[in-house]
Order: sequence, then structure tokens, then C-alpha cells
Amino acid sequence: MKEYKVVPCPARVVARTEMAAGREISELASIIAQESVGGWVFMSAMPITVSTSKRRFRGNNIPYNALVFARDVAETPEELPID
Repeated sequence: MKEYKVVPCPARVVARTEMAAGREISELASIIAQESVGGWVFMSAMPITVSTSKRRFRGNNIPYNALVFARDVAETPEELPID
């Protein structure tokens, strides 16, 4: 059986130079490495927009990525199939 977790990650990088952009983008690798501790494996990233208002054109829309991680969970004896 698998267990999943979703971690928010900024989807917008603000940088004045290509070198600064490269540093900001490489931060994604450090987020993935940090979240992989404990057997979590990166599965995918999904874009999500967070809105500060329910109305479509009011409020701010902030782009994020949802990073999805999974890991195997030891099944309890009750969940194991009977041979």
C-alpha cells in the first residue's frame, strides 16, 4: 500500500539575471531532496493557483506547484491477503 503527501512549492521565480534564475530554480532540487527523507519518492508536480477571493476577477491569484510524494507503507496483518 502507498501513502502520499503533497508539498506546496512556488511556481514563480523572480530573478534579475540568468545566474540568479538558475540559483532559484535549483532550489527546487533542494526541496525535493529535503522532502525525500524517510523513504518519500517524488512522483509528480501539478500547477495550482491559489486565489484570495472566491470571485474570479477579484483578489490575487498566486501560482504554486503541488509536489506529490509517495512511499510504501507496511501493511498490517489484517490487510494481508489470506493464502
